[in-house]
Amino acid sequence: MTEEERKILVDQQLSKAHRFLTQADEVYALGYWDMAANRYYYACFHAVQGLFIHKGISAHKHAGVVSQFSLHFVKPELVGKTYGSFLARMMQLRQKADYNCAYDITEKDVHEIVNLSRDFICKVESLITCN
Repeated sequence: MTEEERKILVDQQLSKAHRFLTQADEVYALGYWDMAANRYYYACFHAVQGLFIHKGISAHKHAGVVSQFSLHFVKPELVGKTYGSFLARMMQLRQKADYNCAYDITEKDVHEIVNLSRDFICKVESLITCN
């Protein structure tokens, strides 16, 4: 992959991350907590995918994204531990929202992640633009 192709893919992932943030805000405003949790997670997920493309890191499953993020960015202290914990928590919340019929995502669950999702994406973008 050429550097230009890599940059295009990174930009596409970040664009999708921001598009999903907008969608998350819209469904949050409608009170669709499951859908909002899903969209906030995927906004963060696509930002991390952009970072991985930028750095030449690959992960093939959601759990792999969390573990690779921790290995390459949390462990060497490029980001604080809270960012790794947040991504793992987001993945768990999204799984509950999408697959667990016995657990209802609440407004409180989602309210806690709205600003944290923005902060997370901003941090991930800074890792891309600083290198």
